[in-house]
Amino acid sequence: MSRTSPMVRSALFVSDLEASTRFYQDILGLDETWYAGDLTDGNAHELLGMPASAVTRARILKAPGPAWGMVGLFEVSDPVPPVVQRQPDSINLGETCLVFYCADLDPVVERLTAGGHRILCAPVRLRIGDAERQREMCFRDPDGVLINLIEWDPDEPRRPEQA
Repeated sequence: MSRTSPMVRSALFVSDLEASTRFYQDILGLDETWYAGDLTDGNAHELLGMPASAVTRARILKAPGPAWGMVGLFEVSDPVPPVVQRQPDSINLGETCLVFYCADLDPVVERLTAGGHRILCAPVRLRIGDAERQREMCFRDPDGVLINLIEWDPDEPRRPEQA
């Protein structure tokens, strides 16, 4: 079996590149741009299963630091791909959930609420069996992508999974 690296980035297909960029910068603090541009002079359309006429605008965002765990935002047009149908108030089979550590969930809730974004579950303390763990929350981005935040200082070398 061939060895695989940790995940480099997630690739999200979005309806509005600028609105999604603002969301991921304002809500999650992914304020560094690793790449921004149009993917029109190569074969990106082929990788995406789209016709040669497809136009893809891309922006890959990251938190300060190493270039891993990034969120790639891709807006495709000519033609626009179909929208995934999902139940917005629960998880869906085949759905991906982006998971991040966050030092304090309360300011995130305030920004989400102020922006009119969908919160699936406000911060709650995770319970596994009789053990209470850290607080977590789930919400959706402007295109319905599920995001889970775990309240844990991202700079802390020990992770909650190790507790």
